[in-house]
Amino acid sequence: MRPSSVIIKSCAYGLIILLDHDLPFDLLCRDVAEKFREAARFFRNAQMAVSFKGRELTEEQERELVGVICENSHIQIVCIVDESRESSDYYKEAVVRALESTVSEHAAVYFGSISPGQTLESENSLVILGDVPPGASVCADGSVIILGRCMGQVTAGYSGYDEAFVAALLLKPSFLRIASSACRSAITKKEDDGAIPNEPAIAYLKDDHFVMEPLEGENAGSGSVFEHLKDRIIRS
Repeated sequence: MRPSSVIIKSCAYGLIILLDHDLPFDLLCRDVAEKFREAARFFRNAQMAVSFKGRELTEEQERELVGVICENSHIQIVCIVDESRESSDYYKEAVVRALESTVSEHAAVYFGSISPGQTLESENSLVILGDVPPGASVCADGSVIILGRCMGQVTAGYSGYDEAFVAALLLKPSFLRIASSACRSAITKKEDDGAIPNEPAIAYLKDDHFVMEPLEGENAGSGSVFEHLKDRIIRS
C-alpha cells in the first residue's frame, strides 16, 4: 500500500477519508481495502457517516468505496456526507436519523436542550438531542443518552433497573443516579462557561459500583459513540 494514498480521520459521528488525487481508482480501492483491514479492530461494528476528500468521485465510485470499506471492516455506513457541506452537524444529523429509526420502539426522543430549572421525565429510556446544563434534571426508568453536554442531574433506572446506563458527549453531571446507587460531582461548577472539550463517555453499574468509560479512541473504537449506545439501549 502506498503510505499516504488513504488517510482516515475520525470524529464523534463519522469518518473523513482523504484520498490520493492521482492514483488510478482500482489501485485506490486496493489501498482503501488494506487500510480498513489494518484498522478493523478499532471500529467494532460501528455505524457512522462518512465523507471522501481529495478527489472528485462519481456516485458509482462512492458506492464502490463504501462497499470496499464494509467488506474489509465491521463498519456500516449510514450516510455519505457531501464534502461541501461537511461539518459535525451534518454527521450528527445522519447518525441521529439512524439512531431514531433503531431505538424509536425502545426510547423516547427529546429534541433540544433542557433549560436550567426544567425536569424531563420518561417511563422508558430517553434520548436527548441537546444539552442538560447545570440546574436541569433528567429522570428515566430506562437508560439516558444525551447527544450533547451533560452537566446537570441525571437519574436512570429509577425503579431499580440496575442495567440502565447514562451516556453523553460530555458526561460531567452534578448528580448521577443509576437504580439505587448515586454519586455527586466535585468537579462540575454551575458557572462553567462550556469551555470543557467534549469527551464522550458512558456510565453504568458493575457489582453495584459506578464505572465510567470513554466512547471513542482506542478503548472504544472509532464511531462507537453511536454503535455502543444503540446496542445497549436495545438490550435494555
